[in-house]
Amino acid sequence: MKSKLKFIIPATAVLIIIIVLIYHFRLELYSFFTSRGLNYEGGDITITNARIWTGDPNDPWKTSMTIRDGKIVAMNDDDPSGEVIDAEGRLIVPGFCDGHCHPQTPYVLTSPEAPMLFKTKTPEDVLNLLKEYVEEHPDDKYPRMFGWMSAIFKDGQRPTRQMIDEVVSDRPVYLVHHSGHEHWANTKALEIAGIFKETPPEIPNKGFIERDSVTGLATGYMSETELGSTHGIMLNTVKEVGPLSFEEQVLVQRLILEMYSEVGVTSIWTKDGDLDITRIYEQILRDDALPVRAVLDNLYTPWCKMEDLKAFKERADEIENSDLPKGFLKTDGVKLILDLPVHAWQFEPYADSAGWTGHPLFDMEYFQEQVNESDRLGLNINLLIMGNRAAYEGLNAIEKAIKLNPPRERRHSLEHAEFLINDDIPRFKELGVIAVMNPIGSYPEMDYQKYLEEHFGKEKLDSLFHRWKDLIEAGAVVVQGSDFPLAPMDPLVGINIMVNGTDIHGKPEGGLWSHKTISIEDALRTYTTNYAYAAFNEDKIGMLKEGYAADFVMLSENILSESFDPLRIPKVKVMLTVFNGHVVYEDFTDKEKVIDFGQ
Repeated sequence: MKSKLKFIIPATAVLIIIIVLIYHFRLELYSFFTSRGLNYEGGDITITNARIWTGDPNDPWKTSMTIRDGKIVAMNDDDPSGEVIDAEGRLIVPGFCDGHCHPQTPYVLTSPEAPMLFKTKTPEDVLNLLKEYVEEHPDDKYPRMFGWMSAIFKDGQRPTRQMIDEVVSDRPVYLVHHSGHEHWANTKALEIAGIFKETPPEIPNKGFIERDSVTGLATGYMSETELGSTHGIMLNTVKEVGPLSFEEQVLVQRLILEMYSEVGVTSIWTKDGDLDITRIYEQILRDDALPVRAVLDNLYTPWCKMEDLKAFKERADEIENSDLPKGFLKTDGVKLILDLPVHAWQFEPYADSAGWTGHPLFDMEYFQEQVNESDRLGLNINLLIMGNRAAYEGLNAIEKAIKLNPPRERRHSLEHAEFLINDDIPRFKELGVIAVMNPIGSYPEMDYQKYLEEHFGKEKLDSLFHRWKDLIEAGAVVVQGSDFPLAPMDPLVGINIMVNGTDIHGKPEGGLWSHKTISIEDALRTYTTNYAYAAFNEDKIGMLKEGYAADFVMLSENILSESFDPLRIPKVKVMLTVFNGHVVYEDFTDKEKVIDFGQ
């Protein structure tokens, strides 16, 4: 069983060669390499002999599907025409939707060809990879690498600028923690950022630049000084240096986005961004080469001003009213920040910190102004909260804005709704607020779980952490995301955690959080129908029905069969991904699926 892959989606290897050529030689070949055919016109396909889960609770199963110009025109049609794909009885589900991801951060926080640091075990491992990279890339003006873990530093040791200086001292170097919230830089980078000798006034509230107790000079370690891929003490200097041109950024972003097809993702919601990043997506769409339906948030940071909210709205309206193909790019969201991971705002003190409960990023009066104005303008608010006190105050802020502003249909969300007190569970449905989570936060890697227990306390984890089951039972809309690049973009990894409470190898036996696990179908809805509702796209995507977009995935095993072993979820392969009626990925080989957390 094969279908014809269009040339409009180049193989990943070809794109890598293109990017390497442009990155190294700065060739002015951008227009030559643009692809056409994904967005302006939809594809024509007929699927037969399939087990199609439509996502529609009133009509859940079909056997065939006819697509014309990227839209489903018939179900269970016995008269196939055009290109016909025989599914041979395999399961087809709506295209997966990633409700929380950061696909622009990889090329902002890391140089395009730099290796990831996830697998390093010691500072020496990191520095050896850095040394190899800079020797092989002498033209990289600002080497950046991503993914080092706190555990590589033993016995209270901290990362220092001198460690990097011994390897690279003539160029700024910026190494990002795997969480994205801690940072390690050399002396040159600190000098360029203007923070080597003193802390600037624009540093975010409670952002931390470690300084030598004797000299007062920055040591090279920082936390919560950077925000996504938008603003930051170091990020602003990266943008000033400009390691990549606009055309190069477009090509690198395309390479990253095309990876989603391999795991069956056809829609994404990026939870950080700015007007510059919007331009990149707009260009990819104009080039007829956007391989996912993208909803983009604009991140409101301490560097922003209230008038920026109006600019976000005006830009969203401009794109909506442009001549670009419709249904592929929305930018009417704003991500507001209440607290951050390092300072997650809790009601109770942390188990390993006497009296420490965290704090908000902004003064609460100013934060409420942000919420009120965003809501007044009609922006979709996606509110970053980490602690249970932040969740409580975030719901309060949204409730106040709803009472203050004129009535309208709202679908605001709390992002990273990881810790929730009992009283807040019913408030999500009452206020129409979406709960957005990242299952990878419950990933049962035992060293990680030990850290969580020591930091938060086992009782709090058992009762308040990742309450997707409680929310679903209370009638709330729950949406899941990968948090890529902090975790694999594969939705089946997240579904496995929600259903089994195990790692991808089925460990520990019986799983963690057995009182929190949910059914495969409920987990699947968090990546399909629920996402579509949250994005105001429930009449276009998330289900497979006549008139809906032809975005769907064929899986190697029927995960919804009563005989299916749920522990096999991570082993299930995406065999076919169709986006806007175009086949954008296929793999009908017997090759086993590989999930690599180090990439």
